[in-house]
Amino acid sequence: MIGKKRFKRNLQILLVISITILLAVAALKFLQNGSWLFASFAGITAILVARTYWLGGSVHSKYLFPGVILLIFFHIYPAIYSGQVAFTNDSNGHQLSKGQAISAILEDSLIPIEAQSPINYVITIGNSDGKVFAVFEYAGSYWAGNSQSFNKLNRDNLGFSPEGKLLAIKGYQILDESLQSDYSQELQTLSIHVNSKLILSPSDFEYLEAYQPGRIYSEKEDQITDLTTKSLYSPNDNGQMVNSSGDILYPGWKINVGFRNFTSIINNSEVRRPLLAVLLWTFINAILAVFLSFIMGLVLALVFNLAEMKSKRIYRTVFITPLAIPSVLSILVWAGLFQTSNGVINRLFHSDIPWLTDAYWAKLAILLVEVWISFPYMFLITTGAIQAISSEVIEAADIDGASNFQSFTQIKLPLVLRTVGPLLVAAGAMALNNFGIIYLLTGGGPTFSNSNGNAGATDILISYTYKLAFNSQEGNNYGLASALSILNFVLIGFLSIYGLKRIKTMEGMN
Repeated sequence: MIGKKRFKRNLQILLVISITILLAVAALKFLQNGSWLFASFAGITAILVARTYWLGGSVHSKYLFPGVILLIFFHIYPAIYSGQVAFTNDSNGHQLSKGQAISAILEDSLIPIEAQSPINYVITIGNSDGKVFAVFEYAGSYWAGNSQSFNKLNRDNLGFSPEGKLLAIKGYQILDESLQSDYSQELQTLSIHVNSKLILSPSDFEYLEAYQPGRIYSEKEDQITDLTTKSLYSPNDNGQMVNSSGDILYPGWKINVGFRNFTSIINNSEVRRPLLAVLLWTFINAILAVFLSFIMGLVLALVFNLAEMKSKRIYRTVFITPLAIPSVLSILVWAGLFQTSNGVINRLFHSDIPWLTDAYWAKLAILLVEVWISFPYMFLITTGAIQAISSEVIEAADIDGASNFQSFTQIKLPLVLRTVGPLLVAAGAMALNNFGIIYLLTGGGPTFSNSNGNAGATDILISYTYKLAFNSQEGNNYGLASALSILNFVLIGFLSIYGLKRIKTMEGMN
């Protein structure tokens, strides 16, 4: 017995040490990549793990700690990050910093110098920093350069073969030909600024091509000058370089735009038009899904509560089966059943109903699948609520001459609602965010003609937000999508608080 306890204790210590080491290593990796926030989170978590599980934390903290960490990482941090993105112009073409965007604009303007012959170079790795350098001869001297630096080399630090081939460089390691392909990605982005009129970039593993800039940037004036057209580009309030004619240089950069994303929800007709229809269907879908699944679960619970009902265990097992099947699998199976041309449902009834391509039938299909997935849960909770009702209360109602309908509406239903009310509120919140069914069954379609492909008849607010963020035909708009996600959060939070207050009022009345 003592040996088993000691083994269990040693196993716990080993597990805690392993997790602490993994978190510490992760913190160092994040620190190397400049991710101070994640490095701090991993480091603090490692310290707290050791303090809680190794150095004798309280029993309560041992149970609460994992949940709190997961809550912070998967809920609080994404919520804060989404809130921050909602006040920026983060979208396609606006994801770089200003410096990165200007560098990309200048790089895109490079013009090959036809008169300049390709320059032979060797690929090296700096011994001090491990970065890739191109070493080459230019204007009678040897140079080592990459996108960050351009340094002249002392000939005394160079070693040559009798034929004049460069063999060794002090402070650098010349890469063997067999290893050069491992650094092809770094070479593709390597750009050496020799002077204001000459930029070298690798064309292969042997030669550097010469380019001249087509545009130049003045940091003092904060302007880009196009050397060909002499046009001046200045930053606008949307994180872009634009000239007096309205021509824009891409890419732009990410900036804070205040409440612009929130006001565009109201002012931008391309967002507002589909949003009203999406919001209406979001609420109708949630109300009908919860109501129908609750009614179906309640009816089944009442039937199974009858004393005359036989084989209750078998039937209960059958009716809760949808709850045991992974919802993703169920949705995909239903999507196959609803196919117009070869779906089982249409073949069974010899019909050609466009279940997934017509707005009316697609909404009906979604409701059917939602009820199918959620009614077993309602069946279980209402069964427990009905069985918790005191038989003495029912008997007293029967003695007073109450009919079955009166007994149900005046006694059973209020008591059931009092018990399962908070669960119905939670089910409503889940129905408002039921992204999986919409995405896997209909994809939000059929698409509205006035939404640029961003919204459809079966889209709810969360799926519409997803499309704006990741599937928009006009480019992914993360800022606007984050603003909509905040709107979604506020709506669900308000409705949940209101619903819980109503439940509390009903409890007081009862």
